[in-house]
Amino acid sequence: MTANEVESRSRKSELGAVSIKAILIVVFLLVSGLLLLKMVPVYVEQQQIQHNTDELARKASLGIAAYSKDKINNEIQSIINEYQLPEGSIQISTLDGNHAEISVKYTRNVDLLLTSYAWDVNYTAVGKGI
Repeated sequence: MTANEVESRSRKSELGAVSIKAILIVVFLLVSGLLLLKMVPVYVEQQQIQHNTDELARKASLGIAAYSKDKINNEIQSIINEYQLPEGSIQISTLDGNHAEISVKYTRNVDLLLTSYAWDVNYTAVGKGI
């Protein structure tokens, strides 16, 4: 019996066999895909809220004459309603002449099948007037 005959006999019994490396790669890709599927929407929402509050802080820094405190509070309330945030999660920290700060603080729970993750957001939007 030659080495080629032994090798071909052992190969016939291994048809359809999957290596451990291939299984681990597939498991890793599935877990990575699940994490992306669950985390990306929360991250995108956070970035949109930060962009909206940055824009609102910029508008608020133009001064009370251009943007009253009631109008700012109404826009804050519309952001809270749009993204279904808890009441008080967006607040005016400072509103002085041409300087405004709006703080954003909330937590989103992300369900990851076996566990859940608390995505904390703590951000301060600063607007400085001209």
